[in-house]
Parts: sequence; structure tokens; C-alpha cells
Amino acid sequence: MNRFRRVSVLPLLLGFLLSLFMTSDLWAFSASASKLFHQGPFAFKVEISLTGSGSLKKTGPIPITSLKLKMKNEKASSEVLKVKAIRVYTSPSVFRDIETRDIIVSPGQWVTKYFRLRKEVQPLLGEKGYIEVAFEHFSIQFLPRERKFHGPV
Repeated sequence: MNRFRRVSVLPLLLGFLLSLFMTSDLWAFSASASKLFHQGPFAFKVEISLTGSGSLKKTGPIPITSLKLKMKNEKASSEVLKVKAIRVYTSPSVFRDIETRDIIVSPGQWVTKYFRLRKEVQPLLGEKGYIEVAFEHFSIQFLPRERKFHGPV
């Protein structure tokens, strides 16, 4: 009985270890961050979460499979906040629009937008790629590899 266990456990363990190395293409990442911004008459909170296949630590391009944007226009804001576009910059000068319809956020209101991207339209995030949320008069950027916001720009 002991010999049977040794003989059966060793191949199972070896198979498990090999499967970890062979499924590196199936790895997935998730990056999220939130920050409170003050720009002109606006005070708003932005939360961005994105998921994709691959690893953020690797240097190659990574496909983004979904993007979730959650915004709150704080009650201290005196105006309606308008988002003009949500873009994924695959490199510093090349981008793909995710959403171009206006998103309007009234003071005190939470708005959540979730985008599940089909395989044909999944943008490849390069090493210097980022997510940009373009408002009416300014924009903010989210760098997924660093999990940091830049802006308002």
C-alpha cells in the first residue's frame, strides 16, 4: 500500500509542477486604484479596475479583457461632470477608444461603467501604455503597471 502511494503521488506532483510552467499564457492580472481629484469647481472620486490575461510584471504587450470605471461627483462640486471619452493608450501616441458617448455625473451621484471587451477589440497594453479618462476641459491618466494616477492634465 505504501509503495502504491509513492508511485501514484510522484507523477501527480510532477504533473502539477509542469502544469504551472506550461500555463503561463493563462495567467491573469487585475489592477485597480482609486483617488480623489480636485480640478476647478469639481471634486470627484475615480475608481478604475482592469483585468487582462498575462502578467503586468512581464515586458511584452498585455491584452485588456475588461475595464470598470466608477466615479462620484462630490456634493461640494457646483457643476455637472462630463466625461467625453475613455481611451486605452497602447503606447504614448497610439490609442483605442473604449467609450466616446458622454457620461454625465451630477453632484452627489455615483456612476459605474463596466466594459467587457471582446477578443477582437481587446487593446494590447504596452510597457508605457495607460488608461485615459477625458473630461470636458481636462483628463486624468491611470498607469496600470505602476497602479498610479497622473493628472489632471
